Amino acid sequence: MEKRDSIIKGTALLTGAGLVVKLLGAAYRIPLSRLIGPEGIGLYQMAYPVYLIFLSLSTAGLPIAISKIIAEYSAEGNQNGIRKIFRAALILLMILGLTGTATMIWAAPWFACKVVADPRAVYSMWALAPAIFLMSLMAAYRGYFQGQQMMAPSAVSQMIEQTVRVGVALILVAVFIKNGLEWGAAGAAFGASAGGAAGLVYLIYTYWRQSQPQKGIRLGSVKSDSFLKIMRRLIQFALPISLAVILMPLLQTIDSLIVPAKLQSIGYTVPQATSLLGILGNSWAVMYLPMIVTTAISTNLVPAIAAGNIKGFLKRGFSSGPRVKIEAGLRMAVFYLIPVAIFLYLFSSSIYRIIYGTPQVEILSWLAPAVIFLGLEQVSAGILQGLGKPKLPLVHFIAGAILKIAVTFFTTGLPGLNLAGAALGTVCGSGLTALLNITIIRRLIRIKLRFLPAAVLSGILLFIAGWYGKCWLQLNYIVEFGIIGLGGSLLYIGSLWFTGGIVSQDLEMVKKYLAKRSVEHGYGNITPNR
Repeated sequence: MEKRDSIIKGTALLTGAGLVVKLLGAAYRIPLSRLIGPEGIGLYQMAYPVYLIFLSLSTAGLPIAISKIIAEYSAEGNQNGIRKIFRAALILLMILGLTGTATMIWAAPWFACKVVADPRAVYSMWALAPAIFLMSLMAAYRGYFQGQQMMAPSAVSQMIEQTVRVGVALILVAVFIKNGLEWGAAGAAFGASAGGAAGLVYLIYTYWRQSQPQKGIRLGSVKSDSFLKIMRRLIQFALPISLAVILMPLLQTIDSLIVPAKLQSIGYTVPQATSLLGILGNSWAVMYLPMIVTTAISTNLVPAIAAGNIKGFLKRGFSSGPRVKIEAGLRMAVFYLIPVAIFLYLFSSSIYRIIYGTPQVEILSWLAPAVIFLGLEQVSAGILQGLGKPKLPLVHFIAGAILKIAVTFFTTGLPGLNLAGAALGTVCGSGLTALLNITIIRRLIRIKLRFLPAAVLSGILLFIAGWYGKCWLQLNYIVEFGIIGLGGSLLYIGSLWFTGGIVSQDLEMVKKYLAKRSVEHGYGNITPNR
């Protein structure tokens, strides 16, 4: 087995892959829109939410459960246990994937005619259905590699999946569009199935190449759980995570019902309320973009902390092993989230205009604090899952969701707030969830947040500099955002250095990593000519 990735390296790999996937997806929309037009895109969009529902029911929570349990066996050096958990996970996900694919194929005509009210969408639903089975199998392999703290296979498979998806989709659209828009949309949808197949082939090959027995690993000296017990552990651990994943779109649906009704109650017309709801949805999409990084941090922390627990680090409520990893994960998240939230607050209108081409939208300023809270919510949930407490993030999420709904209901109808009330609800709900998660973590593990004063002080300095920079420059919004963004980032990093947030050990770690990469690529033995 290859060497395990550190939390920083694993986060960098998954973040890079996530950015590549997002960029390819955004670029793919341009030629796709030209090939099938708005109506064809509409048919594709009708099918995709149905696919996401079945995919969530088939896979949600299981990759995290697999990575957590495999990390425990890996810490014991129990290769038999690792193989047994992987086989159990593969069988479970194969059953769920096949069930999801078969059910979606069977139910597609009903969804097309009764739910989305366009029978032509059935072709896109059928084209997407095989992807459920393929993505379910991919989830098993990704959980296996992540459990061994190897993030490169997951990152590479994501990029292969998206690249093949985009290429196949565009080719099939060009071939099938002459048969009608519904066939063109189905060709675009089948790209997801082709991409899933390509990513799965890569993961199977990587698993086969790395699954040979190795010296020093005990194959039978450590007793492992029975097959049925492992299956039960997987389901019990994954169920709370799955429920949280399913509740998230339900929460957004409730917002979609509350916000227009409350806006109409204070004098907005139906078209105006619908338009504002669309702006809120676009703003949510922007707000969740930075979560690529915190998702990567959370994914890395689950197996890292689980491995520390099984080694016996966690005793009497605290330990140096998991504590160091937890503090490192929270530190990375806070250092990253503070400047992102500040830039989102200062440049909300510019960012919205750059992405959507519509100026004078300030709702992102209200959502900016939620970036910090949602990011910490993700990372702290990963920490609790690594500690073997998957139910707590679900309970805290429900508490935050109740607060969010209440705040949204009572503030959206207030004159002067209107749409900002919905943003305020998101901030309050995510803030409560993050606070509850971190409070429980501090009770379980005696973590020390020594980095927090440096992060807050550097954030205040960045905010002041960015605010006055906007007042003085008064340039084109893109140029202004670029100048202040670059200068502010350098100021923030420098401030972290001077306030002790970034220490010499951090630079030494980066230096060692670069030196290691240099040697691996053959540069370390090069000497200058004399």
